[in-house]
Amino acid sequence: MKNYRGFLTAFIWISMLVGTSFPIIVKAIDHSTFTSSVANPGRKRDFLGMNLPMLGNKWPHKSGSLWINMSAAKKYIIFPEFGSQKGLPPMQISGDYSFDNHWAFGVYYGFFNATYTDSYGSEAYQSHIKSNFGGVRLTFHFADVFNNTFGEVINVKKWDFYSTASIGWYSFRWQVAPKYVEKQDFSDGSFGSASLVLGAKWIPHPKIGIFLEAGKGTAGMISFGVSGKIMK
Repeated sequence: MKNYRGFLTAFIWISMLVGTSFPIIVKAIDHSTFTSSVANPGRKRDFLGMNLPMLGNKWPHKSGSLWINMSAAKKYIIFPEFGSQKGLPPMQISGDYSFDNHWAFGVYYGFFNATYTDSYGSEAYQSHIKSNFGGVRLTFHFADVFNNTFGEVINVKKWDFYSTASIGWYSFRWQVAPKYVEKQDFSDGSFGSASLVLGAKWIPHPKIGIFLEAGKGTAGMISFGVSGKIMK
């Protein structure tokens, strides 16, 4: 629980830092250099003290939208890496509902089944892992904030920049002969987890996205996958 408190505190402080720093940066920039190719610059809305263009239906994550995501992870965080591995990487499915034009709340669920082959002295042996993981997540979409700060350099209809914080759990169940237990940590059980990643998503079609994330993820340091928009 202490880890969760620390994680949430860090997330809140980061949000506060963004909210207080961006307006100062924006005021120091000559707004006459900003040109909008995706909205009428005369229509404005306030966010974090900034006047941002009203994007309307052109904003992929407008309030009320729902995206479903499928991803795979690499550079494992919660799973061991030893010997040689046979099986799919950790797979995850998630859903994110935008309750605001910038914020989305979601849930995720994942699984990992793999067989490891390693050596015990001169003897080869195998172990099998079955794992499930899941939890809740909060995502902040900031492509338009990025544009406003750095001068409208990305098309928000085609690209999304975001950060996702997650809190959840994961469980292990191992199958291995007793004589090999001392070789690795083959403990079964359920554990808590917290993650924070930065992501970028390319949107070639209004309802399809391809994304890449990096950071302390739910299963690995790097994840990649596809998204589909099913609402709005």
